Amino acid sequence: MIKPIIRSPIELKIEAPVNPSEDPKKVIGAIESIIDGCSPEFRYGSRVVGRGTGSGPLSLLYEQVRSRSAMGVLRRMLIDNRAGESTWFLLNKQAATAGIAAVIDQEQESALGPIRVTISCEELDSVIDWLVPEA
Repeated sequence: MIKPIIRSPIELKIEAPVNPSEDPKKVIGAIESIIDGCSPEFRYGSRVVGRGTGSGPLSLLYEQVRSRSAMGVLRRMLIDNRAGESTWFLLNKQAATAGIAAVIDQEQESALGPIRVTISCEELDSVIDWLVPEA
């Protein structure tokens, strides 16, 4: 993974619903398998929430979107969902349990609910260009 040249802090927030049929520990494990060092916790009785800083937590996603040819989809999502200095994208929760970062367009594409990753940074354009460069 190439480290980005970004001076501003990169902050991540990772959230996923925990359905009554799911074990919160498995949802936490799914998030930890695709987002390094985010320390997710079961909160509010129905959600797992984690936070991370820097580009390190995005390293697995960085590698996997290149190997799966998903860069175009992720780039479009990051640009379309941008609001000021933050943006977000969705990952399939079931795929994450197997350590696979599968980007999805719609919440309905993940039957048990998606993992939502929000990225905030003053240099958001640089973060997007590092994570998923234009073709």
